[in-house]
Amino acid sequence: MIAMTIATATAAVALAQSPDDLTVEPGRDVPATIEGQSVMLRVLSAGPDRLVLNAQTAARLGLKPAVLVGRANLNVAGRREFEGRNRPADFVIGGIKHNERVLWFPAAPAQPADGTIGPWALRHNRVTFAFGTPDPTAVRHDFPMFGTVDTGSVAGYREATFGMGVAFDLDDPSPYPRASAAAGAAIARVYGGSLSGPSWDVEILFGIMRPVRLLTLERPLVIGPLRFTKIAVRVRDRIDASGRGRDIPDADMVEDPSEVVVTAKTKGPRPVFSFAIPRAAMADCARLSFDKRAKRIELWCKPGG
Repeated sequence: MIAMTIATATAAVALAQSPDDLTVEPGRDVPATIEGQSVMLRVLSAGPDRLVLNAQTAARLGLKPAVLVGRANLNVAGRREFEGRNRPADFVIGGIKHNERVLWFPAAPAQPADGTIGPWALRHNRVTFAFGTPDPTAVRHDFPMFGTVDTGSVAGYREATFGMGVAFDLDDPSPYPRASAAAGAAIARVYGGSLSGPSWDVEILFGIMRPVRLLTLERPLVIGPLRFTKIAVRVRDRIDASGRGRDIPDADMVEDPSEVVVTAKTKGPRPVFSFAIPRAAMADCARLSFDKRAKRIELWCKPGG
């Protein structure tokens, strides 16, 4: 997942312990109330976990920024994208009452429903996304769960030479998983492969677009039950930290013997190692659960899938 922070000047509120589970369907909005007023919210498996409202919704509800600490920033991979507002608010979703900071970003484009929320911001111990045909023979694949209410919910993946945060993005319509430049380079070194074709833009979140290119691997990258041979890799650039990484072999590059390459030795910000898996890559799976008490992400798939 693209590294992301929603910065406020307050500490994250600890999750209240509750035995209740919340099960939702990706792409289907969930009824809720904020300060007693009805809204529809989209629960996301990847993205900012705090409750983020559309600016129009915040205006309709009559929400005003907190007098103290009423500002908020949305940062993607170290780059500030939107300045926003926040305030503590009471809201109810899935039968459980919350009191958390609600955020909105006036310059951001409207998002699905009245706003979005992720697993860490929900007070349910377990948040499950049901998105396929139930299979009694399904096999559970476990991943360690990381993140906070101010970032997002990601799985940890580690090999001998590199590690990365992995997001399971059930709202991403892309045909390929997406890797940051550093993660793509690390994957290419281990599994072989090269870039090819022109770049194209993909949406990270909130209408933020970033360029990627296609990386074709010589050997498949295996994450749990999922196998990948083609990955959309973030183009190396200076837009943000997810565009920083080592060179990847380029099948389309024509060497120019007269070209001079100058390499700077000054260290910049640390590159981001992130990987986002779209729904299309989980076609043989039917359920994704975030167990916050166990700090575990569970992906349920067909045997051999």
